[in-house]
Amino acid sequence: MRRRVCVLAMAVGAGAGVVVSVVGPVPAHAAAAKRPDLVVTSVSASPTQVAPGGSLKVRDTTRNRGRRAAPRSVTRYVLSTDTKLDRRDVRLRDRVVKRLKPRRGDTTRALTVRVPAATKPGRYRLLACADARKKVRESNERNNCRATRTRLTVVRAASTWPSSGWVQVDVSARVDVAERSMSRSAGFATADQQDIRLDGAGTGWLQFAKGRPVSLAWLWSKATAAGTRMHESHGQTDTSCRWDASTKFTRSAPLDVQRDGAPAGGTIEFPGTQHGPRAAFGLQQTLGSVETPRLDCVGQNIGNVSPVPRLELREYWWHQKPDYTIAWSSATSKVTWRQSGRTTYTSPGGTATESQSYQADGVLTLRPKR
Repeated sequence: MRRRVCVLAMAVGAGAGVVVSVVGPVPAHAAAAKRPDLVVTSVSASPTQVAPGGSLKVRDTTRNRGRRAAPRSVTRYVLSTDTKLDRRDVRLRDRVVKRLKPRRGDTTRALTVRVPAATKPGRYRLLACADARKKVRESNERNNCRATRTRLTVVRAASTWPSSGWVQVDVSARVDVAERSMSRSAGFATADQQDIRLDGAGTGWLQFAKGRPVSLAWLWSKATAAGTRMHESHGQTDTSCRWDASTKFTRSAPLDVQRDGAPAGGTIEFPGTQHGPRAAFGLQQTLGSVETPRLDCVGQNIGNVSPVPRLELREYWWHQKPDYTIAWSSATSKVTWRQSGRTTYTSPGGTATESQSYQADGVLTLRPKR
């Protein structure tokens, strides 16, 4: 039944008064304002590149901005070439949102969302739309969707890899290496850090067994590296005058991909092989060095730091077995690995300590060689 309201008004004339009765409906917006209002306040997706049949990790927050509680609802994820929901969008999946009191929200952790295999390559926005099944009467039905800030690229599916055997591949690689060291002894302390990025390309062979990669070996055809080295140290002279030394320098250079006349290479053995997981990029070189003066308490140069700080690209060099994480994505033809380790030393009596850490993060993109 429609609610009606009676409004009385009185007009006073020279003689008698007249009472007028006006009857009309309650404005629709007044009733609608008391309903729930479901909106998506934030949404994100990673990675930003995926192949048809691959998956994304999606997060969103669905909130009730209305004055009344909202019953359970569904938030839907779609891929859209614009920021508007329509029939051309690629539907991904739904998630159930719990009953929400006014001004309360529901946030999902990283939710795995599969991209349909038939999705056309291209650039998309991921939309998250609250109350996708239109089961909740809301005060505003036009603010349910929100798009990711960054676009997602659906790439062409990689070539089908064999279940077993060898495949010749082109390799493009990026490796980030970070090293840290610190030492202390009586009257002396030093700290070093260096960060280097290796970019390169080559050709190699990828071996499969039972549908999984077993090993990859390649030869570099070209490579470059760039990095920064920072060094700080201080100590005491015989006259109890403190001295300090510091330097920071950056170098970039093409790398020599030949060793003793033979091409240098890299290897990866994936988890599950008889040798255990390991990776090697095989281009250990010095990019540069710099003489660093020691300045005493009156600013005089009392000699350079020894040994001279050097910016070096090198692999894990300690005897302890490092930690490895190696992952393979057949959809995007990518191999990623992390190689890291840490060592500490304390002298007898605790008069000297030394600590070192190393981490290499690699990303290789493989393409079957044509």
